[in-house]
Amino acid sequence: MFEDNHTPFSRAEFWKLYHKNNDLVEKILECGDERVEKLVGRSGSSAFSEEKLQDMGIKIVTFLDEDFPNRLYQKLGDFCPPIFYMCGSSNLLKYRSSGYVGSRTIEERDIQWTRQAVLKNLSDGFGIVSGGAKGVDSVAMECALDNGGVVITYLADNISSKIKDKYCRDHIMNGRLLMLSHVSPFAPKARHTFVASAMERNKFIYAQSAGTVVVRSDLNKGGTWSGATETLRHKWAPVFVWANKEYAGNLKLIEMGAIPLSDNGKIVRSLDGDTKKVGSVNDDGRVAEDKTEYKQLSLFSDIEKLALV
Repeated sequence: MFEDNHTPFSRAEFWKLYHKNNDLVEKILECGDERVEKLVGRSGSSAFSEEKLQDMGIKIVTFLDEDFPNRLYQKLGDFCPPIFYMCGSSNLLKYRSSGYVGSRTIEERDIQWTRQAVLKNLSDGFGIVSGGAKGVDSVAMECALDNGGVVITYLADNISSKIKDKYCRDHIMNGRLLMLSHVSPFAPKARHTFVASAMERNKFIYAQSAGTVVVRSDLNKGGTWSGATETLRHKWAPVFVWANKEYAGNLKLIEMGAIPLSDNGKIVRSLDGDTKKVGSVNDDGRVAEDKTEYKQLSLFSDIEKLALV
């Protein structure tokens, strides 16, 4: 985007500089840092680039703007980027939303289970948050949009290419799809940067949602596993997992504290009222038998108790 070689501040570098200057952008501009001065000197080129993005329907929002997804900063703190590229109505950020994540490679049963759960969320008045990727993400997004729901999608790559898709563009125009990305629309695509960006993006889905549903996860590998385990550690949001006994990754997440969901998409609890794991996973990755009896509750029937809003 720029002809000079000045490197922008990374997320971590920016927040460090921001806090060093008493959390005041004005002080950053006055701090005398040579790198800051060089970047500020780009103001003319930056204005031209911003105008170009506006012509494409893309808006730049910073953590100082009302349109910024502030729920992310409240949950993630300095893990949240200070800037997003946005296309669509920011009013969708006000919806209570349920996140959906899972493998890119899925079977028909995964598709049907996801659709069933999404339709229940819609009937309960929830929007959907996804990553827009192939597989579970796309199934959840399209099911919601095709049935009159609203969707927030956090992309791991260039937003400018995604909004060229007619299906997405039409739903953006009718006010039911909001797309955001922390990646510059002018950034070239590269495999190594996309993987890192996707890992970063996973945090946003969890932080935006009242609770996120893991439909299918590999065991000890992959972006779905990484995002879910990271969220369980940091407690950014409740993690719900389909307790499919054939999915060792799912069952391991339940062992680690995720809330199990039945084949009917309901919360599985033990008869004494505690959320219980469904099955367990041996050291070799095989699923151990579990004969515990359970009762079922609607996914969001006790949403207040689970502090999902």
